[in-house]
Amino acid sequence: MTTRAGAEGLPGGRADQADGDLSQRLADATARADRQEELFHELIERCPFGIYIVDADFKIASMNQRSQNGAFTNVRPVIGRAFEEAMRILWPEEVAQEILGHFRRTLETGEPFYSRDFYRPRNDVDEVEGYEWELQRTRTPDGRHGVICYYYDSTELRRAQQQISSDQRRLELLVDELNHRVKNTLAIVQSLAAQSFRGSDIPSHAREAFEGRLEALAGAHDVLTRNHWAEADVATIVVNGARACGVEGRLRVSGPTVGLAPQTAVTMAMAVHELLTNALKYGALSRDTGEVEVTWKLQKNGGSRRLRWVWRERGGPPVKTPTRRGFGSRLLESAMAAEGHGRADLAFNPDGLVCTLTADLNQALGT
Repeated sequence: MTTRAGAEGLPGGRADQADGDLSQRLADATARADRQEELFHELIERCPFGIYIVDADFKIASMNQRSQNGAFTNVRPVIGRAFEEAMRILWPEEVAQEILGHFRRTLETGEPFYSRDFYRPRNDVDEVEGYEWELQRTRTPDGRHGVICYYYDSTELRRAQQQISSDQRRLELLVDELNHRVKNTLAIVQSLAAQSFRGSDIPSHAREAFEGRLEALAGAHDVLTRNHWAEADVATIVVNGARACGVEGRLRVSGPTVGLAPQTAVTMAMAVHELLTNALKYGALSRDTGEVEVTWKLQKNGGSRRLRWVWRERGGPPVKTPTRRGFGSRLLESAMAAEGHGRADLAFNPDGLVCTLTADLNQALGT
């Protein structure tokens, strides 16, 4: 009997050790590959969405457990089942044809398909269900093409979206009704005021001032109504106030877009009205050469942000500091003080009135 010598001339030498090491490495690699495959299948089974494959013969070739126990729970048997039969079990004919058409197109062309708004009535249960799904062409073990479908049950999400939409429509109807009633109330107040002032010894300028303030309040309400009481833009409030007084072209307005919360918007509208009225009677707008510049910006001061709004008159008669504060001045100061750390500063400069309004941004911004 002949015995093969090892690398050193003896049985069991280095060559035999090398063969043994190679065999062990192959066994280890095979074990790792098997474990990787197990992990992959476990991943597929545990993933939070359904996955299945339709082969070139249009049969269901493979499907994870979530899909079998979920959307396809009423299709038995499911693996190897003709896909068209399964679809007609689950969905009405029109919906089934829609789905089959997408699968055929992806199988034939390789073009992926994505659906984000699928929400249809089921055929096997009395439910309307929603799914987000995706189709990709793949290669099956027999070498032919198939289609892999990934889908996620979005039924609860769709129902929540529909409920939110329904609630939003209901809220809009309620707000519209409230707006209608407020407008009617303002009209009634205006009518009562006109009747009360008629024939009385109240000066006409007092009546006009009251009616002007009421109109300013109604104007602010209109702006908020158009935005469903979410916010009102500073520029819109200023321009609308000037337009109502017929002096829109004599105001220079500039500043960033700033949305004011409803209460702050009303305060701003009243302030603009008081300033316009004063400018038309005594200030820059009482002369043809006069004009008003309105600017605003957002300021950062430490951890807070504030709105700084400036009204500056030019080209009017010389300004003198009043000996007493009028109702308009008191209204500006008290209204801004109520706006969470707000303030109104009036500077009666000889060349024109300057009014500076400040308000805490968290109070003034609607967002």
